[in-house]
Amino acid sequence: MSTTYIADAFPRISARRGQVADLNVDFYRNGELSDPYAIRYVEIYKTSVAPHNLLATVPVVSPDDALYPSPVVQETTSNDTAELAVGKYHLPYAIPDDFPVPDVYFDVWYYYAENPCDPTAGTDPTASTECDIDDAQYESKLLSCCHRFWVYPDEWFCNDGLQTVRFGFEPLDQKFHKPEFRPLEIGLMPLPLYDYNFNLVNPLIPFLEPTISIETQNCELLVDKAPCRIGIRQGSYRSNPWVIQYDLDTSGFLKGTYRYWICLTLPDGTTRISRRFIITIG
Repeated sequence: MSTTYIADAFPRISARRGQVADLNVDFYRNGELSDPYAIRYVEIYKTSVAPHNLLATVPVVSPDDALYPSPVVQETTSNDTAELAVGKYHLPYAIPDDFPVPDVYFDVWYYYAENPCDPTAGTDPTASTECDIDDAQYESKLLSCCHRFWVYPDEWFCNDGLQTVRFGFEPLDQKFHKPEFRPLEIGLMPLPLYDYNFNLVNPLIPFLEPTISIETQNCELLVDKAPCRIGIRQGSYRSNPWVIQYDLDTSGFLKGTYRYWICLTLPDGTTRISRRFIITIG
C-alpha cells in the first residue's frame, strides 16, 4: 500500500464509519525504535477490551512472505525514498458501515519480539528454526500493545447558529531544555466548562484545524502558523480531555524566553485565537 493511501485516512482522534482509519503504532525496545520479528494480527474491540466486545481480527501475513507486513504498512523515512523507517507501522483499517457510533474503540496488536523458533531465543535447544510461528505452542511468547481510536458517524454535523462555540486554552508545558524534541501541549477546553452543549461541540472536535505561531520577546516571528494536531490529555478529564500538540524541536532555538499562540479554525471558517503564552528554553 502507498503512503498516499495512509495520508488520506482519518487519524485516531477522528475516525469515520465507512472510511479508512490510520491506526499508527511505534515499536520501541530499550527506548529505541525497533522492528519486532513479526506482527501477527490486530484485534478490534468496542468500548473495552473484553471477549464479548471483540468485533474483528485482522491477520498479518507471515514474515517469510514478500508482502509482509501486509495489510499493515511500514513507514518510509521520507516521501522521496523507499527506505523503511525502523519501528514505525500503520494499519489502514476500513471501518465497517455497521460499527456502532459514536464510541471509543481499541486496537490490540499481537507480535513476536523475536523469532520464537530460534534456539537462542529461549526455546528448546533442539528446536529447528524452520517451523510454524503460529503454532499454539508459541502463543505464550506473543506480546501485545493496546491503543485507542474514536469513531464518529460521518463527516456531517448540524449548527443552527444560535449558539457561539467558545474555547479556552491552557498551557501545559512551560520549560524546555536543549536539545529536547518533544510535544508542546495546550489544553483545549469547551466553555463554559462542565456546562457546554456536548451535542454541539463534540462533533466539531475532529474538524478543528489548530496552528501555532512562535516569536521572540522582541516580536521576531520564528514559527508562522505551523500545523498542530488534536490529542488526548493524560488523566481523568472527562469534560475537557483534548489537547493541541506541536512537536517542538529546541535544537533550532537559542536559549531564552519565547511567546507563542494558537489559532483554531472551526469548520465554518471562524477562528479562535489564544492569548500569548510563554515558554523558556534552557
